Amino acid sequence: MSEKLQTVSFDLYSSVMGLTGLGLVWRAAAKTYGVTTLPGEAFLAAGLAVFLILTGIQLLRLIFCHQVILAEWHSRASKNFFCAATISGFLLAMGLLPYSILLAKMFWIAAVSAQIFFLTCTFRRWLIDCLDAHEISPVWLIPMVGNASPAFAGVDLGFPGLSKILLFSALLCWALFMPLILWRIVFVRPVTPPKAMPGLAIMVSAPAVIAVGLYCIYGGMNDVIEFMAWTALFFAVVLISLGKRMLPEAFGRIWWGFTFPSTALASALIRVDAATMTTLNHTLALVALAFATFVVCSIIIMTVRQTLLTLRWSWHAKHTG
Repeated sequence: MSEKLQTVSFDLYSSVMGLTGLGLVWRAAAKTYGVTTLPGEAFLAAGLAVFLILTGIQLLRLIFCHQVILAEWHSRASKNFFCAATISGFLLAMGLLPYSILLAKMFWIAAVSAQIFFLTCTFRRWLIDCLDAHEISPVWLIPMVGNASPAFAGVDLGFPGLSKILLFSALLCWALFMPLILWRIVFVRPVTPPKAMPGLAIMVSAPAVIAVGLYCIYGGMNDVIEFMAWTALFFAVVLISLGKRMLPEAFGRIWWGFTFPSTALASALIRVDAATMTTLNHTLALVALAFATFVVCSIIIMTVRQTLLTLRWSWHAKHTG
């Protein structure tokens, strides 16, 4: 039992981010284009279910194998993924808004408390520890995305001030760390390992989430929001141009890292299109919506297939061993 629990680390919350993110994208599309709300609500329900399951498992890990969680916390790479849980909480808070203000507020307050703690500890460690240049990674952007996410539901829940503070800190951190990340990728260690390639997609989600957060804070479009949305699109085009180089040789949980960036980009472009409905904006938004849906649904299918194959292999090994 404990061996199975050890493998359920916080990076699996990226699946919640992808499912919930796609649900929110379809909800935005329903509002902007008048399409059905059913797909969006279905994905949001799936995201909530996976979140509750993963959170229950994390509580079991805390009881039965807390040393594994401590090892993840002390790992410079794994520590960033704790914020995947808080981002999931913010997305679910936004998803729950039409159904229950109380539940949405509970999710939001719990997530923002954990987010402030995680980011403070992470940033403190960056200042204290002796780091090598090759340790700079796009996953450093995850806590910054976490600080931008409270604005999604924070304004409607009555926390505009705190949402703006966290969002602006995310914008500052992104402006400071993005040049360092590009410098490391381009000059220090040009060859990124194949298994780490999906992590580059975070460079798409960070500006896209900041764009959506700014849109929620100001209630409309401005040049800064458009700048962040087009920046996200630029990184997306560059990464898509890499083709198969972006894909690890074998399918695995790291592939879920592609899901949230694609949904965040679609969410940002739909808001740009809603503000200024030109042919170009409309086309980009619809293509991004279709692409995000394809990415998330494809990875869901591959995950289910791999899970069934693993269960079948385990059953066969148990009964023939």
